[in-house]
Amino acid sequence: MKPSIEKLDYIFLLRPTLFYPIWTFFLAGVWGGQRFGHGVADLTHTTGFFWVSAALSLVVGGVFILNQIKDTETDRINGKLFLIANGLVPIRHAAVEAALFSITGLVLGAWIDYRIGVILAALFTLSGYCYNFEPFSWKARPILGILTNVIGGVFIYSLGWISGGGHGLMPLRVLAYAAAGGSVFLNTTLPDIEGDRQTGKITFGVRYGVSHSALWSLILEGITVLLALIFRDWLLFFPAIAVMPFFVIGLARKTIPDVLRATKLSVLALVAGVCILFPWYLVPVVLVFFFSKWYYKRRFDFDYPSFRNA
Repeated sequence: MKPSIEKLDYIFLLRPTLFYPIWTFFLAGVWGGQRFGHGVADLTHTTGFFWVSAALSLVVGGVFILNQIKDTETDRINGKLFLIANGLVPIRHAAVEAALFSITGLVLGAWIDYRIGVILAALFTLSGYCYNFEPFSWKARPILGILTNVIGGVFIYSLGWISGGGHGLMPLRVLAYAAAGGSVFLNTTLPDIEGDRQTGKITFGVRYGVSHSALWSLILEGITVLLALIFRDWLLFFPAIAVMPFFVIGLARKTIPDVLRATKLSVLALVAGVCILFPWYLVPVVLVFFFSKWYYKRRFDFDYPSFRNA
């Protein structure tokens, strides 16, 4: 293994492919602020949503690292996220990287606009600390784990809403995206059931299993379609209704691959919708995908990310 590829471990510790739903929700919020906010973006022309997205990415990157630090044993059992779990990146190095990214993002957000700073601080507190660490450890609780991720999605959409010129901190229409985020998150707990159970984490998947997870995921997807229709949010409505049959199939078959297929396709559908509105977004989407694929194949001989079983 050449040392040059090993240096990239610290980039992929940030889990770049997980930024797809983050950036997509943020840009959906930008579009919502521009289309429905009836306001004028007041973040000044020297900052704009580019700097807000940078601050968001830094904070979320730090949160992703904290999540892996806390999940070291679970990831080792599940045979995933090798970098910290297999000791390729020392925990102390990961902690320093998480601190640098998080603090830089929070400071940048506060400098841009006090509202951005407040939302980013709330996002970090909720998703970085309360979700991962005692005395809260909400990731180990079935309902609180879902609520943390749903509220995190609300915060991310709201950052986009403000950046796009929307009035207030967050609009009522964000409820549609909250339902969509909840639907997707429910299914992501399923592949980790064994490791979570062995380490004492009672996630929704551990507590209720595949069948109930698929059922509630479908219900939330239906709520997403209904709310998107009520708010005339066609950016969300058409992707959500297009992937609805896959959620039905997931519930009918009750297998993890089928349920996860619905999740993958729902993320992909919304990404495609955002790319239509913001064509330049296709560039980071493609770059992250192929760079990640090259890295995981070269570093671990592992085919990831992949549309297999999607």
